[in-house]
Amino acid sequence: MKNIIVMSGDIGSGKSSVATELKKLTGFDIIGTGTIQRAIATRRGLTTLELNEISQADRSVDDEIDAYVIETGKTQDNLIMDSRLAWHFIPSAFKVFLAVDPVVGAERVFNASRHDENNASLEITLKNNLKRQTIEDQRFNQLYNIHFRKYGNYDLIIDTSYATPLAIAQKINDCFNAWLTHQDFSSLWITPRKLLPTLPIDAADDIQELSVFIYKEFIYIQQGHHQVITAHMKGDDLIPAKIISEETGYCLTEELSTTEAAYKVTLAMLKNWEESLSYKYTRYPELV
Repeated sequence: MKNIIVMSGDIGSGKSSVATELKKLTGFDIIGTGTIQRAIATRRGLTTLELNEISQADRSVDDEIDAYVIETGKTQDNLIMDSRLAWHFIPSAFKVFLAVDPVVGAERVFNASRHDENNASLEITLKNNLKRQTIEDQRFNQLYNIHFRKYGNYDLIIDTSYATPLAIAQKINDCFNAWLTHQDFSSLWITPRKLLPTLPIDAADDIQELSVFIYKEFIYIQQGHHQVITAHMKGDDLIPAKIISEETGYCLTEELSTTEAAYKVTLAMLKNWEESLSYKYTRYPELV
């Protein structure tokens, strides 16, 4: 088994910063294909967003990046690879996805002020990020029949919205070592501030294991509400959770599907959680 950690993730999730810290912990070399993509864009006199749009019709961009990743996976070892699709092209690697709240990710990209991206304001940055992610999702699905933001593709998913790059790198390293030695580890570590309740705060269940489901890119608590309340009160940036389903319409019980559970969530319920625990969600699902 080769020692290769591949990291995919949302735009603005901090893959480069995390990779830098992870290198210090592992001694592995870093290869970032985002750098290759920006180099291609610069050579063509384009922004990365424009390059992604062109890539829908020009397969050479993807082919150039893909060939590089595949060859690297075959010929090198002790690597950290920052790549959207390395998990697909190097299936034997330890596959990590870095998730981030879209608003937090936009803030990071806007503050980075890359010269090759047209981000005149935070609002425009968020719009550009979401557009770019949609383009990537569609292109990768068309070219490879995959959904690279589906958490089931990965060995480990970590929310980077509020934890430091060092804390995230330490968690990846711990889980990677557990994976190498066939020990159990939680596949999802998430910030409590991103979890939407499915029960009113005064009716929170006290089940010990936190389970969640995903519906239209939002993550809902299926059980373990009190665990989330406790994490809020302690100021935890990351807590472990089990993903029940990412599928629309999945039956949580004989009487309730994920779609129905999500639609039972009201704005008043979310506001009550915010007021009781002194925090604010960065956005609400459209259904509330």
